Amino acid sequence: MRIVHVLHEFPYPANSGIRCDMGRRLAAFAQLGHPVFAIGWLAAGEVPDAADVAAFEALTDERELLRVGAGTAERLRRVWNLRRHPSYIAARIPAQAERKALIERVRAWRPDLIWLEGAHPSWLALELSRRLGVPLAYRSHNIEFRYVAEQARLAPTLRQTLALRAGTWGLEAAEARLHREAARVFDISVDDMAYWRSRGLDNASWLAPQPDPAILATAAAPEAARDIDLLFMGSLSSPNNIAGLEWYFERVHPLVAERLGAHRLTIAGRRPPAALAQRVAAAGAELVADPRDAAPLFARARVMMNPILHGSGVNIKTVDMLATGRTVVTTTKGARGLPAEVVAELRTDDTPEGFADLIVAAVRDARAAAGGIDRAALVQRIFGAQAVADALAEVAA
Repeated sequence: MRIVHVLHEFPYPANSGIRCDMGRRLAAFAQLGHPVFAIGWLAAGEVPDAADVAAFEALTDERELLRVGAGTAERLRRVWNLRRHPSYIAARIPAQAERKALIERVRAWRPDLIWLEGAHPSWLALELSRRLGVPLAYRSHNIEFRYVAEQARLAPTLRQTLALRAGTWGLEAAEARLHREAARVFDISVDDMAYWRSRGLDNASWLAPQPDPAILATAAAPEAARDIDLLFMGSLSSPNNIAGLEWYFERVHPLVAERLGAHRLTIAGRRPPAALAQRVAAAGAELVADPRDAAPLFARARVMMNPILHGSGVNIKTVDMLATGRTVVTTTKGARGLPAEVVAELRTDDTPEGFADLIVAAVRDARAAAGGIDRAALVQRIFGAQAVADALAEVAA
């Protein structure tokens, strides 16, 4: 099957949940032998690393990278497009000449399927599907209108709040339209899928996110190499992650320090703000900003935590943490969207006292060389490339 993969953004480096999900599916398409024409977006001023470009090229037969807000003309075009489209979608509508050339290039490539990642690039994906008479598969990463509204509520500055609120205008209707017009919707979350079905939109199947093979391999790392007692890894610019870490440092960390004593806590992720960096330092923890590769940090960790309090979809980092074979302590929000047999592998509590108790017990067990948990079979069965093959078979049926 010849697949046009319309990406929310350039998927490398894989330092956020959506980039991980997109990049791993791109790898799964290649592993399954499907030629891919990838279309993605770069932020204004973003220059991909040469190694990231090489990785992208290795997985794609054809590719096109567009720009979001790259200049005055692009910003004016976005404002013009706001008459009919939500802000994030309007930002990804190419100029007329650019999109005409791209559509003809894709036509000449003769695709069998348009695979859309998220709602933001949906205008181009729908246009390609209509113009070329090719079915559209939509990967839903979140209930986007709810997710963006929650991010706006948690944003630390008025400017961010207003920008995010503006992003919600018309987004609910755009998502519902995608559910109606796609040949098939593949939702990341069983909970989100149930929501859309309650709205009468039942054109969806659950498609689990794929694990990172490098992270899965860290389950075999020797105990002697594990010098991080407790690790959090995720986007540190995301308001919901910041809120979760603030809760942890304010309410949970003092209890852990009192009961466990000296321990090594590492917080790692993309674009940490100064206020969070100060909070981490004040707690005596280690901050690893913008790590290029998660696997080496995961290989050093005894226990993983995800103290998230808000959000929708599925936390990719929870899946990655499970793949390491280490104990994962999280909240019920951190377990959202996953099937019951996967949730059973997590240790969850939403209270500061209970969360602290779970961490202390897990670190003590790990220090006693209790070893990891072999979840390889579970991870491969539910999250492996075969799930992508089954999804493609659904569209082709």
